[in-house]
Amino acid sequence: MRPFSQKINVRVALIVAVIGVFLSLSGSLVVFGLALEKQESLSYRLIEQLAASASKASVAAVYVDDEELANEIINGLIINDLVSAAKIHSGLTVLASNVPEDFDSGSISRDLPHPFIEGEPIGKLELIPDTRFIEQMALQEAQNSALQILLVSFVITIAIAGTLQFTLSRPLLKLKEAFETVDPSSPENLQKLDIDYARPDELGYLIEQINGLIRAVRANFLAERKLRVHTEKLEQQLRLLFEKASVGVALISTKKGILIENPKFNNIVGTNSSLADFIEIFDDSESVANVIASLKASLNSKPIALDLSYEVDGDRRWVHCLFATVTDQRVVARDDDDVLFEVIVNDITERKEREAEVRYQAQHDALTGLYNRLGGEVRLQYLLNQSQPDVTRVFLLVDLDKFKPINDEYGHDAGDVVLVEISHRIKTLFNEPTDVCCRWGGDEFVIGFQREGLPQSSLSTLCNTLLHSLEEPIEIGQDLKVSISASIGVVVVEDPVRTVDFWIGEADKTMYEVKKQGRANFRIS
Repeated sequence: MRPFSQKINVRVALIVAVIGVFLSLSGSLVVFGLALEKQESLSYRLIEQLAASASKASVAAVYVDDEELANEIINGLIINDLVSAAKIHSGLTVLASNVPEDFDSGSISRDLPHPFIEGEPIGKLELIPDTRFIEQMALQEAQNSALQILLVSFVITIAIAGTLQFTLSRPLLKLKEAFETVDPSSPENLQKLDIDYARPDELGYLIEQINGLIRAVRANFLAERKLRVHTEKLEQQLRLLFEKASVGVALISTKKGILIENPKFNNIVGTNSSLADFIEIFDDSESVANVIASLKASLNSKPIALDLSYEVDGDRRWVHCLFATVTDQRVVARDDDDVLFEVIVNDITERKEREAEVRYQAQHDALTGLYNRLGGEVRLQYLLNQSQPDVTRVFLLVDLDKFKPINDEYGHDAGDVVLVEISHRIKTLFNEPTDVCCRWGGDEFVIGFQREGLPQSSLSTLCNTLLHSLEEPIEIGQDLKVSISASIGVVVVEDPVRTVDFWIGEADKTMYEVKKQGRANFRIS
């Protein structure tokens, strides 16, 4: 509740009253002075007129020297309240007078002209004004004028105050009361101010602008609330998407480490607080560091993808990582060496295992587990490409002797058992990491290996060991064994520039030479 003196209608009324009182008093004082001066001037003019009207009679009294007539004229003059005394002079003598001897106040005199001689005075009429009466009468008149001015000013002030109250203070009070009903805490319920004021003046313009502001506030609030509801819903959806995503997502600062991550990210790569910890969990941590350095060097670089492996509890896992810089829209500037980037990780271990299985199946023989011809050619070519000095490279072509009769007599299942066992014996003998054992097709096998400082005698011993190992009986059923021999063509690679097909062809020629000489043997060319 505002103090009474702070209300606008009270202040307007006080201002009008003060101004009215000031103007009334000022005007009254001015009018009082003017009326006093005017009344005194008027009284003296009336005395002069009275003297003029009595001058003819006074001339006659002086001319005939009639003292009685002169006294009657004087008595007639002093009947007027403006005149207190009078004298009529005849030459240098006083013809008639009622002026006290000690009276020394000012007088109004008028020369009495000779009735027959123009321009020659014969006496003088002297009137003594009643100054006290004149002053009282002038004062009374001035007071009356001042009171009239005060009364008129009071009426005008009341009229002005009433007019202001009706045209300004009252509408402002209504506007204030209407504005007090506005509840800022509930903008959706805002209504325009209606104080029944339709005049096209400044107040009407103010009311119109306030109503326009209220409409704008209400519209903005409703739009903002709708946007906020939509934003909250979208935020919930994004939070749900972030928390329940099937891929791991993390926001990482190159200076502060991992800022935020979803549960899936922790499930895939574990909990890491620093960027260094995140990098070191991968087997190829150098590539990860290079990618981050590249993103840091060029903020506008495109996203970079890597397939990375790491070990968890003894198991090898694979993830597909997508690295991308994030443009920070915050007002607060980051350090020049601090870069934000997001990492999206997807566990691709199963996919990698399937791919490895597909590659294995594409490059290996399904029955024996050895390389097939396609996989063998790749590995053998890789063997040829090794440029190591003092290393002997050897290709062996093994062809089983009389394998078809086993299939015909015992069936293809028995033949498969023989092929598996033969493959096992070959792999057992040639088990170095660089050794390549292939099932070239049917009952043919190709072996490629390299040994440092391998003499001819050692190579012959190795081939002889292989030959006797293959000739050991093979159990193909309960109490049923078969024996098989092989013809082996051996070629020592002298020129690694030549292709795999060339050296296999040379080994094949050598193997056929063994076949011609009775099988079950080897030959080195």
